[in-house]
Amino acid sequence: MSNEETKQFFEIEKKKHYEFFIPYYQQQNWQISEDNINGNNPIDWDVKLEVFAGEYVLVDEKVRTEEHNDFLLEIIQDLKTGKIGWFFSRKDWILYGSWADIENIYPTSLYLVKAKELEDYVYRLDGFIKTCISKKGWGITWNMALSWEELIKSGVAEKLI
Repeated sequence: MSNEETKQFFEIEKKKHYEFFIPYYQQQNWQISEDNINGNNPIDWDVKLEVFAGEYVLVDEKVRTEEHNDFLLEIIQDLKTGKIGWFFSRKDWILYGSWADIENIYPTSLYLVKAKELEDYVYRLDGFIKTCISKKGWGITWNMALSWEELIKSGVAEKLI
């Protein structure tokens, strides 16, 4: 992926942050106490939300173009440099939206993934695991492809939309 394509990909994520995620938080009566989307430093999470009086969660927003029935879990961000993926970063929730039509404000699906439960689930896996390589983003990324059905059944994820 060229530098221009990578830039466009991250512009889509930023656009969805402002046009969908922020209004979604407001609809849920969640208050943003910190917003890192425009930060110049690498961060583990995008927003810190107050979801109840004095109860905070760190949220990593994920935007996926097209609708898929799997959750891509980034293990290695860049195979060339060996930089580890966001799976190993600090967060409480992952809000994972997929847009069949990227021009639409609303995703065709939105899932809430609980990071601690996801970590426990992954560490219990055994045997062959479906993976995929992607060249979108900051390098050649190695992802696990996990089934939404299994993640929901295991209590790791909840479908919100």
